[in-house]
Parts: sequence; structure tokens; C-alpha cells
Amino acid sequence: MRKYILVIIICILFCGCQIKNDMAEIQMFAMDTFIDLKAQGENGEKALLEAEKEINRLEKLFSPTIEQSEIFAINQYAAKQTVTVSKDTFDLIEKAKEYCNITEGAFDITIAPVVKAWGFTEEVKRVPSDEEIQQKLQLVDNNKLHIDKQNSTVYLEYENMSIDLGGIAKGYASNKVNEILKKNGVSSAVISLGGNVSVTGKRPDGTKWRIAVQDPMNSEGYVGILNVEDTSVITSGVYQRFFEQNGKKYHHIIDTKTGKPTQNGLLSVTIVCDNGAMADALSTSVMVAGLQKGSELWRKLDNFGMIVITDSNEMYISEDIEDIFEVSDDVEYTIHIIQK
Repeated sequence: MRKYILVIIICILFCGCQIKNDMAEIQMFAMDTFIDLKAQGENGEKALLEAEKEINRLEKLFSPTIEQSEIFAINQYAAKQTVTVSKDTFDLIEKAKEYCNITEGAFDITIAPVVKAWGFTEEVKRVPSDEEIQQKLQLVDNNKLHIDKQNSTVYLEYENMSIDLGGIAKGYASNKVNEILKKNGVSSAVISLGGNVSVTGKRPDGTKWRIAVQDPMNSEGYVGILNVEDTSVITSGVYQRFFEQNGKKYHHIIDTKTGKPTQNGLLSVTIVCDNGAMADALSTSVMVAGLQKGSELWRKLDNFGMIVITDSNEMYISEDIEDIFEVSDDVEYTIHIIQK
């Protein structure tokens, strides 16, 4: 599933590379979203050109709609045969299965048939019948997604079963881009993959990067600023992608147990983590799991911070990022600190 966050006001007008204030910049469209890459330093432009090439390469592996992609092949040959995949695809699917287990199924890439039934990956969105939802839910099973590390193969056990890496692929791509930046000696950079933001080092002026977290109740406002370095900031929210039918809104974050949009009172979840793929997966996981289980997950893993905003005008901030999060003066939410 796609994630969005108002992080840096970026106007993307065209693709290409340019230099501004000693920052190399590339703007591109890939992975079904606009991407903005900025890097400072002698090798900044070179690093970004390598990063652009890498993102395009990963898209050709992970896209469920590109017929030559490995994910397309896995889905096409469901219940028919195993598919040999590249190290990147295998590693990401293996990690996705791990996150499914860690989150007790809140994050599950086999939810793809249900998401497709709602039309969120299609041209036309619609409300499927309860009967259709139940039929699609029978195809959702992380244990029926088989991987063989020795042979680097993937196999879907059920016919019509499918997977979609949309909820983790951009985070993984940001990790790969960061590797390229470090290899080229880039010490200051900011990467935005459709709002999945990753920063390297500090800003060119030596201060920390300031990432604004959007107010889910106000598209033009934000609830605060995160002051960060060498980390990823990713938000999942019910307010960015939705459709209306018969006067009711249906958002894109699907509960893996009910097969319907989540209804647990959460409006948005922001994850702060030094691993982009983990941040990507966890932002969806907590949205699906809810505040209580999400807080338990935070205490259990102890390697990420989070900001949770609810429809009862409350904002929950994990204590590990309390000191780096500046709450906006005009915020009308009641603030709570999630403690160990």
C-alpha cells in the first residue's frame, strides 16, 4: 500500500538532474509515485544518477503490473510452479514474511487479492460484497507463500493467490539509495519516494533535517516538526487515498482480518526508524493493529519511534522521539506520551 506524508514542500515539474545551492537534485517518476533526490558533495550528482538507475532497476523487479517483473511472474504462476528470483526480490519477500510474523499478520503482502477487489490497485474503485471479501480472504495466508533460500525460489500455494510489495518496496529502495550515497561519500542528502522520506547526515548548514508531519484533519497544516539525521520518516494515513460511494468514505488501508478498511480510530501513524523497509512496513502495521497493539509492538521491538493520531483528537508520541519532535503551537490534539 502506498504511504504519504507532507514532509518537505517539493514542487516536481520535470525529471532530470540539476544543481541548486551546491545540492545535486534529481526528480523522477517511478514506483507509481514522484521521487525527489537531493545530495550535497563532490560526488553528489554521480551518486544520484546511480540512485536513479537503481530505483528504475528495482521497479522492474518489484512491480506487480510490469509483465517482465519477478512479482508479476510469481503471481502468474501461483499454484503452478516455483519462480526463481533475484537476491533483491528474495530478500524483500523474506523480510516481508518476517514482518508479517512480527506484527501477527497486521502486515501481510498476500492481502493483494483483497486490495485489488476494492480497486485500490485498479482504475475503478468499488465496494465489493461481503461474500467476495470472504472469498478473497481465503487467499490471504503468509504461510502459503513459500520461499526457498537455497534455490532462491518463491511459490504461491493457492490458485489466484498474489502478492504486492507496495507496502515495503519504497522503503527498501531508500535503503539501497542510502548505500549508494555512502559508497560515494555523500554526507548530506534527503530522499523522498512519494513521501517516504530518508535523510543522510545533516543539512548542508550543519543542522538536523526538519521533517513536517501532516495534520490528518487539515491538508494544509502539520502537527509538528521532527528534527532528524540518518533515519527514515514514513507516515501511513486514512486521509490520502480513499473513494466515496453512497455518501460513505472508504480508505485504502485494509484490515488483514476483516478484508475491509480499518475502523480502529487511527487517522495516521508516523514511524521514525533507521531502516526504511521496516519503517514502511510498520507504518501500515500499526495502522491495522491499532493503538494498543501498536504500542505493544513498539515496546517489543525497541528500534523505532512513532506518532499516532486518532479520530478522538488525541496524539500519542513514543517517549524515544519526544525530544526531537516539536509540536506545533496551534495543535488542538490532546497529547499523550507512550512509555515503556
